Amino acid sequence: MSNTRHATEGSAFRQERFSSSQEYERGLMANLVARRCSVLERAEDRELVWFLQLLSHQPGGIKKLAADLMVQFPDRIASASMRKFGIRPGQIYTAAQVKAVREEVDGHFPLKGEISFGNSGAEELLEPSGKQLANARLESRWNPSNYPAAAFLRRCQDAAAAGLEKHLLTLCLDPAMPVADGEPWYFPTLISTLREFESRWIAERRPAVITSIGEKVFSALDYAAASRRLVIVDGDPRIGKSNAARAWCNLHPGRARYVELESSSDEISLFRVIAKALGVSINMNAKAQKFRQRIEDALQGGDIVLVFDEAHYLLPNLIDPRTLPTRLNWVLTALVNKGVPVAFVTTPQFFRNQKALEERTRWTSQQFVGRIGHYERLPDTLSTEDLQAVANVMLPGGTADSIKALVLYAQSSGRYLGGMDAIAARVRFICQSERRQKIEFRDVKRAIQTSVTPSDESLKIAIAGQSQPARRRVSRVIATPLQPGLEQPATSLPPSRNMRQVLPASRIGQPEPSHV
Repeated sequence: MSNTRHATEGSAFRQERFSSSQEYERGLMANLVARRCSVLERAEDRELVWFLQLLSHQPGGIKKLAADLMVQFPDRIASASMRKFGIRPGQIYTAAQVKAVREEVDGHFPLKGEISFGNSGAEELLEPSGKQLANARLESRWNPSNYPAAAFLRRCQDAAAAGLEKHLLTLCLDPAMPVADGEPWYFPTLISTLREFESRWIAERRPAVITSIGEKVFSALDYAAASRRLVIVDGDPRIGKSNAARAWCNLHPGRARYVELESSSDEISLFRVIAKALGVSINMNAKAQKFRQRIEDALQGGDIVLVFDEAHYLLPNLIDPRTLPTRLNWVLTALVNKGVPVAFVTTPQFFRNQKALEERTRWTSQQFVGRIGHYERLPDTLSTEDLQAVANVMLPGGTADSIKALVLYAQSSGRYLGGMDAIAARVRFICQSERRQKIEFRDVKRAIQTSVTPSDESLKIAIAGQSQPARRRVSRVIATPLQPGLEQPATSLPPSRNMRQVLPASRIGQPEPSHV
């Protein structure tokens, strides 16, 4: 029953009266899960618990996980003896098998001639005494000599439906519960099944394209996790850094959390976005100190790699002589100094802000620079092969001419991969509006011609015909003379920035995060 507070009948309507409803409760609190993990010796056990904590904050939470396990692994919802004897449709258990199974199954399954048996399932014969016992013996003659496996299977499924969610929650919080197979009785292979479920979950989120930018980002984040040091990944905007970092976190759900920073300078906004990524539940009216304490409790065990995207927002935007980088200082002193693996994914804007802060204040960056464990500068050139691989993922089933046009547009536009992604989304919208499945070359041309932004000077000039060299570079992509069968090789264009990227399938058609 819900714990929601209810106002008296006839009183004024207030939204707040529903605020304590159990339906609004979210997942497992990261600081409590961190305590649980602090007593687990094996890293793989801690990673499994953190994976469950992550799922608890997904839609449906642990309740959905329990339901998914029952659907995906129905043959494992059975006691140890049932799995040994088999649970085939129509299978009948002998009396000896029934006695073995009912030792494990919490249920009453009396055999012929048995008057009663205890909770353990062992036969309990009563001494003859009176009419009541005689009647019980008479009735026991009608008990079955065997039972179908389906009867025990239903008992296990009912028990799982009623208790699996609670067992999973307890597994993530109870320091006395071992992370090993054997419990609960209706799902004795639960832990090994959870590990298999995690592997499937990761495989479903594996990036569709991993290119050189993605490989470098992956390598840098691997080092952050292994060394528990601060790592900085620096690259120009719209080259795929964010997608790569997000993909790496998806591939390490028991080891990493992705934090996309917001444009603000106060500590409380930083703590709130970290708390949301971690799953730290707290009253939004709470003071920064309470946020800070729970976040530190969750992270200082060192199990979780915290990946900050848009890391230049850790430095202040407005600077006067008294300004200090309080957000950055907290990350360094409360996390990096405590052995928490941290990664900054940023653009060169970070170092411009750092320089401006040093020039205008008395703050110096020696302490910060001394804590950098690794600096990864990403390339700024883009290969045609990588662009083609990304274009093929964005426009599955697109013709060769369509893919070439999309590549040429990315190389000519200042929006780079962001522009390519926007055009691909527009093409899919056009086809959907016209109720067509097949993507045609004319769709790409039409999307490009109608999507050039006013700030995209190179394409704007080409369309206006004000620059013949520029027009020649992009006319095959956006201008009226564009015809099927592009012959101009993409390598003839001036080299632009490197946009080899990781593009998770789940991100196709979604805009990239904005960059300064």
